[in-house]
Amino acid sequence: MSAQKVRILEDTPERRYQLAIVVLLVLVLVVASLAIWLVSKKNAAEDDLEKAEADIETYQAGPDARDAAEEILLEMTSYDYRRIEDEYAWLDHFANDELRGRFEKQVPNLKKVIRRSKARARGEVVQSAYNTIDSTSATVLAFVRQRLTDATNRRGVLEDQWTTLTLVREGDEWLIEDIDIVTVPPPS
Repeated sequence: MSAQKVRILEDTPERRYQLAIVVLLVLVLVVASLAIWLVSKKNAAEDDLEKAEADIETYQAGPDARDAAEEILLEMTSYDYRRIEDEYAWLDHFANDELRGRFEKQVPNLKKVIRRSKARARGEVVQSAYNTIDSTSATVLAFVRQRLTDATNRRGVLEDQWTTLTLVREGDEWLIEDIDIVTVPPPS
């Protein structure tokens, strides 16, 4: 080997400093890479946690919406001619004025008919299911059975209907954004 090559390989103070600097630079790069990787993993874990919490909130909203829909449907399908003035409080469960207005137009005539015929109705939600859209909105499909009696028919008749309620949450309360009622024809 030549003398110059031997000098390069010799253990000189300059060589030790150069080697220490290279080792420190490599160490800094490794630590920086590790820190970046850990921060990205932490951020990904936080994102996953937020998504899981949102999913849990959405999942919990479904049963709450279903329970609220069942209560509203029971109010809507149960009435007594002797207390007819108090029977339409369920209109407060509508989320928008247009929908409320559509139903309120029919109330005076319905009250007259119910009083004259001495009608009573008892509603029952036979079955219901929900589809949660997010933590503040859901759709509930319910099979509702209503027993109707009046002065001429004390035994009453059964009426079945499928009701679809689109609900929105305002604060702690579920309100009806849309409603679709389909009467099931009696068996022939």
